[in-house]
Amino acid sequence: MNSGFWDFLDELVASSKVVIDRPKGSHHPRWVDLIYPLDYGYLEGSIAPDGGGVDVWIGTSAPRDVRAVLITVDIYKHDAEFDILLGCSQVEQQTILEFSNQGKMRGQLLPRHADILRLMESRRSVRRFLPRPVPQEVIEQVLQAATWAPSAHNRQPWRFTVLRSTESKTNLAVAMGAEFKDDLLKDGVSAEDAQSQVERSRRRIEEAPVAILLCMDLDEVDEYPDTERQKAAYRMAAQSVALAGGYLLLAAHALDLGGVWMCAPLFAPLVVSQALALPLQWQPEAIVLLGYPAKIPETRPRKALAEICRFL
Repeated sequence: MNSGFWDFLDELVASSKVVIDRPKGSHHPRWVDLIYPLDYGYLEGSIAPDGGGVDVWIGTSAPRDVRAVLITVDIYKHDAEFDILLGCSQVEQQTILEFSNQGKMRGQLLPRHADILRLMESRRSVRRFLPRPVPQEVIEQVLQAATWAPSAHNRQPWRFTVLRSTESKTNLAVAMGAEFKDDLLKDGVSAEDAQSQVERSRRRIEEAPVAILLCMDLDEVDEYPDTERQKAAYRMAAQSVALAGGYLLLAAHALDLGGVWMCAPLFAPLVVSQALALPLQWQPEAIVLLGYPAKIPETRPRKALAEICRFL
């Protein structure tokens, strides 16, 4: 879809007052069996095809931005209309879609995240999460998306260990923490500061609803008779795992999750393997922490293309 469409919707919403006339839990004025699953209202001063204001659904996510458009066809009323979904999570969008597919009415969602460039630009590294579990089906969606990453010779060397229990996350955090503290002390960091850094890292892992360990399966690394090409094959496999991690983070963002990439396993691969009883050929590469964001960081500047590119 043309990105200008979403820009115009943003402008329409920004210049209008949202009026909620059918709060969550209220009944439809004509069909009392229909109960609104979320706040429903309209943009004051706007005009929809039915003569009223443009209808909006209001979700619980922040910011209250345009996430999708719902197109509905009502055979009973012989009309069609569209609703704007503001701050609606993926789960809320699905709830709205189900609500709009009852009786003689049928609806179709047009999600904004189809605009992949906007999706990439809006992703942030999130380190603080709400104490809210991530549904298993959402985790599987994220992992499935990661498997569509390109890989050298299509070897697909990525392997994932998903940590959801407090016990598994604590075991990993404590094991890496001991190694981390030793390294800090060797670097001349005071015992007090070293312990503080270790505790911060431990809490970050434990408090994340989900921690996904990305590994490289050494059995998927191509073999060559000479050292140089073998090193290159190893790097290709590592790059492939990293690409899968990038896909994973973008998929998580598209599903309203926050995530952050941690390279800590590279500094303690043996203790990570032992703590999680990994298969012998699974080499730890990174951890991705996932959850619903408690706080989304501000945009950090990126280097200008003129600084990082050469055009020949």
